[in-house]
Amino acid sequence: MDDLLRGMNPLRYISGEQYTLVWKTLFATILQGFWGRLLAFSLLLLSFWFGVRRRNFATASVFFALALLVTFAAPLLRLLGLL
Repeated sequence: MDDLLRGMNPLRYISGEQYTLVWKTLFATILQGFWGRLLAFSLLLLSFWFGVRRRNFATASVFFALALLVTFAAPLLRLLGLL
């Protein structure tokens, strides 16, 4: 189990500066405008589908949290001066 978790750590493959640059670029380009709205809407739709139709509230909660992250992470990072 420890090897699996270590293998999932992205800082094992790239440096901390590159990792930060990847997320800054994502939030500055893809997660803004049309594509960010489409992704957030899709995640909200999946949250609704799994919560209401499938009655799988754990999966619905994960999709809802991801929608919130896509929606509010970029403004929060801008507010903190990280983007």
